[in-house]
Amino acid sequence: MRTMRLVTAGVVVILLAGLFVLAMNPVWRDDARLQAFYERVVAYPLPPNTRDIFPMDRDVVFGKNLVGGGGSYCDYRVRLTLQTALTPQEIRRHYDHAAIAGAEAKAEISLYFREQDPAGGRRVILEAYDSHDWDWDWRCY
Repeated sequence: MRTMRLVTAGVVVILLAGLFVLAMNPVWRDDARLQAFYERVVAYPLPPNTRDIFPMDRDVVFGKNLVGGGGSYCDYRVRLTLQTALTPQEIRRHYDHAAIAGAEAKAEISLYFREQDPAGGRRVILEAYDSHDWDWDWRCY
């Protein structure tokens, strides 16, 4: 009788572990995609006279429909805050041709500019974004 209970408990534990792995596999896959996307964005060369002013405070986000809208999409966003001596046109020109691979397609780049500060510099927020249809990650459903 005791052996039967141990076997039953073992089967239950194995089934639960299998369900856990099945549910978490898409999560682990998308977390790895986000990490790789982040590394590609950070590795892309900055424009001349530009630096990443908050490398310890970069914004890296994964979630459902980060830019709004309906549907089940998995979105990836990396945000960097830069300080530059260049004009907005020069920064745009640098990133217009950026070939940063996203999680599934080419990343979309958005730039947001602050007014020039008294020292002649300007802060720029760079957002790299990518998205794909839901692929079993429960965080995007």
